[in-house]
Amino acid sequence: MPRKKAAARPIIDEVPIMDRREFERVGLPATAFALDANGSELGRVVEISGGGLLLHPASPYARLALAKGQQLYVTVVEPTTGNKTKMNVEVRYVRSNNIGLRFL
Repeated sequence: MPRKKAAARPIIDEVPIMDRREFERVGLPATAFALDANGSELGRVVEISGGGLLLHPASPYARLALAKGQQLYVTVVEPTTGNKTKMNVEVRYVRSNNIGLRFL
């Protein structure tokens, strides 16, 4: 049985893929970490952007204590400089190795 000839695909002008991120992400030193309002460590801050933070959870408890849509007050601590920044955030997602927080 003869093979069917594949239909020719139309040539489409390449359209740049839109990055849905509004802000560029910036990696942070390995020492920055985030605390909740009670002083419990949520995780290490690995990236920051104009829209929020990306954390690697400090423990399974830190990951389980957060839920998508939850609003909380966090303090980001950079021990090498002594800087502490307090902010209101909303949990955007919780995954096994990542917690995404959006600035409010």
